[in-house]
Amino acid sequence: MSRRIAATFLLLITAILGTAGCATQISHLKANYAAKQGNQYYKAQDFLKAVEWYRYATYLNPDLELAYYHSALAYMALYRPGSKHPKDLRYSQAAITNLKRYLTIDPNNDDAKNYLLTVYLGAERYDEAAQFFEDELKARGGDPELASKLMQVIGMIYAKKGDFDTSLEWYKKRADLEKENAEILYTIGVLCWDKVYKGGLQLDLDRRNQLIDMGLDYLNRASALRENYFEAVSYINLMYREKAKVAQLVGNNDDFEKFNGEADKYMRQALDMRKKVMAQK
Repeated sequence: MSRRIAATFLLLITAILGTAGCATQISHLKANYAAKQGNQYYKAQDFLKAVEWYRYATYLNPDLELAYYHSALAYMALYRPGSKHPKDLRYSQAAITNLKRYLTIDPNNDDAKNYLLTVYLGAERYDEAAQFFEDELKARGGDPELASKLMQVIGMIYAKKGDFDTSLEWYKKRADLEKENAEILYTIGVLCWDKVYKGGLQLDLDRRNQLIDMGLDYLNRASALRENYFEAVSYINLMYREKAKVAQLVGNNDDFEKFNGEADKYMRQALDMRKKVMAQK
């Protein structure tokens, strides 16, 4: 009797498990169908309908990663960057949520990270963007090439935020990592010049001189690494123009003349270098 009961019980369990497995399979088939419907509405640019189907697909199958990805793209299509309207705030948040959910499944997808960065910047959520990519750097910074790219992204985020000092520090970290990369050194020189040129009298003299000297250092290093790097030499010329302005401001006419003379010298060098580069093309 006990054997018969045990056998019956085993058959019952098998039937239940089989039914559950069948139900799961059916649910996943429905999820795939829902995702395909979402794709059709997305192609037709009916993005609200598309996200409804994508949401239904992920409800039926929470592991259907592409539904999260495509849902995020649909929300991005609905979102107007920079808008503070509640509707657009919802769309941007939904895009971020879906992209981050997708990245838990496919953490190495660079396209998804680029889209996430785009939404963060469009929504002016700079601190969250910086934190995300700083976490990426901590997790994946063992690869020097990838670390350099992430440092560039983080520096750009802080620049967009208007935090020049933090942005500059990240670009300098990148330059420390790639000491022989002329373009990276050049970029820092340009950043320093731009801050001095646009800062004007808002910058105190010590800070202006500090940025001028820093910019010249990076630009000279960049010029030394690349033959006929006329762009870097052009900015060396501009930096000496800023040194001349400072000298004039403090009433030092000798330095004013000297620095303008240096600027003229580098301007001529840059023009000669540019001619050589153009002749080789």
